[in-house]
Amino acid sequence: MSKSGFRFAMAATLTLAVAGCTAIPTPEAPPPPAPRPVAPAPTPAPLPTPTAGWEDRAVDRGAWRYDAGSRTAAFIPTGSANPLLSMSCDGGGIRMTSSLSGNVSLRTSAGTDQIRFDGGSASLTNRDPRLDRIAFSRGRFALETPGGSALTLPVQSEIGRVIEDCR
Repeated sequence: MSKSGFRFAMAATLTLAVAGCTAIPTPEAPPPPAPRPVAPAPTPAPLPTPTAGWEDRAVDRGAWRYDAGSRTAAFIPTGSANPLLSMSCDGGGIRMTSSLSGNVSLRTSAGTDQIRFDGGSASLTNRDPRLDRIAFSRGRFALETPGGSALTLPVQSEIGRVIEDCR
């Protein structure tokens, strides 16, 4: 083979090699499918409103007052001079006075008890466990009549003071 033939053969080989490296067009692949629209998540149903229990009721507005002379704690509502409930040391017990009457439910964080109010007053011995349940109830206690009347009162130190004074 002559020098020029060799060059021609080399050039042809290189041309073929370079041509082999060139991408051969292939038929176009179909485009990927369009994403499906995502349905919005359903809005969850609202949670039911919890039924308000005695511990969810607003506390009657007012303040406890303690009178050391008469050993009485009285809850005086805001804007009034007449107590909603008074607790006084009466001999060997506590006399509770209110406008409530009949069998009254006493609700405390320790549970529910009954207190009998006759003529607007109830007498409990000074060691009655219901007094401690009132004094140590978490923040409030309630007195409820079967007719729907209710007092929801805050627990404050005046209650414990009259109980301790009577013991």
